[in-house]
Parts: sequence; structure tokens; C-alpha cells
Amino acid sequence: MSNISDSQQVTSIGHKLSAGGHLDVHYLALKDEYDATLCGAGIRPGWSVLDAGAGNGVFLPLMAELLGAEGHIYALDLAQENVEAIERLIASQQPACPIATRTGDILALPYEAGTFDAVWSANVIQYLSDEELTQAIGEFCRVVKPGGLIAVKEVDISVWQYQPQDPKLMWRLLDALSDDVQMSGAMRGTRVSAWFRAAGLENVSAISTLAERRQPLRPVEREYIRNNLEFLSGLAQRASCPKRIIASGRRSAKSQSV
Repeated sequence: MSNISDSQQVTSIGHKLSAGGHLDVHYLALKDEYDATLCGAGIRPGWSVLDAGAGNGVFLPLMAELLGAEGHIYALDLAQENVEAIERLIASQQPACPIATRTGDILALPYEAGTFDAVWSANVIQYLSDEELTQAIGEFCRVVKPGGLIAVKEVDISVWQYQPQDPKLMWRLLDALSDDVQMSGAMRGTRVSAWFRAAGLENVSAISTLAERRQPLRPVEREYIRNNLEFLSGLAQRASCPKRIIASGRRSAKSQSV
């Protein structure tokens, strides 16, 4: 198994599971569900859209197709290497609409008020504390036009299962990591709508999508599952969890990589 640092797929700013290689595998393993989520978000042709926390740009080609030639995308990420990856993507793929890139923080967006028709943010708010999430929503509201759209996609790892592993092992691990900001944020996905209502947004809705994979798995699905299990095993070591939890994670990761 990789060492703990490698298994966490950390960016230069310290965000775990955000390195470009992992983001590619993650997206490709769950592409059908993720594409359906973006297509159903309500983004319309010709709009100006901010991708807040764009990572290495995996959602940008499809977003550009939805917007068409009259649309504009502004891709922002905190990690410089992710912004550079987006710029390489733009150069190699010639997306369907213009895409501007910028390094920046979603807690202090470097844009004027009322700039965008929509804000899209995928798998980003898990890195925020509850207080920071409130701040980020305030920033989203500030930069979107009156009556505009804010669409946030996020995971809820409290429902993760890796069969035939006993699901209680996952629950025990999450309990042991209750002081970890990212892990707590990643268990908040199905409750995010409450933060939007508290911020005064109207017409708040939530859609839950189950991503389920069973044998036979595609190679990219095996790699994605193996990455997740190695990541969780590394967290268990850091949290001094019982050895049976760590060992189970290692065995599951090995069986998935066969």
C-alpha cells in the first residue's frame, strides 16, 4: 500500500483527495452520475458561470457544452497546480465556450457583486467548517445576479459502504474522526440545504443520487475504490483506530485491486 501522504492525494494547499490524478479517476469512475447532476442543475445556454473550486477542471468540458458559444465560464481554484491543469485542458480540448482561470479562495471570491448568472461548486464545501460554509454561501450569494442560480454538489460519506466489509467499521472510523474538518464536512452533504435556507435563499431544493458499483468493475472503478480505501486506512492509522479496522481496510483495498 502507498504511504499515508500518497494515499491522501493532497494538493499544495493541504486538501486531501484533491490532487489532479485522483480527481480524474474519481470523475471517470462516477461519470454517469456526475454528468447527470450537472445537466440537471439548471444551467442555461449563454449564461456566465463561476465554477467555484474547479479542481483540475473535470466538469468544464460538459459545462461548456451546456452553455454554448455565447456562454462564459470562470474557473477558480485555491491550488495553483489545479489552475495550471485547467489551462492545459483548455489548450488541448478547445471547449465550446470561453473559460477564464484564476487562483482564489471561495471564502473571499475575487469578483464584483452580481457578476454571474450561476455559481457551480462540486465536492468543495466538504473542506469547510460550519462557520466557513456559511461564509462561502454568503460569497456565492454576493457574486451571483439577483434571481440567479447557486448549485452545490457534495458527497455524504456517512452512507459509504464497501461490501463485504462490515459497515460498522466505517461508522466507527467516522466517529473517531469527528474532529477532522474535512471528514465532518463530508458527512454534511445531505443536510446542506439547511444552510442555504438559513442564508435566506429561495426555492431551495435537494436531489440525492446513489452511486453504486458492483462486480465486475471497470479498471477505473477499481482504482477509485482502492484509492478511497487506502485513504481511509491512512486516516485510521492517524486516529489510532483499532488494528482490526486498519487491517480490514487494507484487505478490502487489496481485494479490489486484484
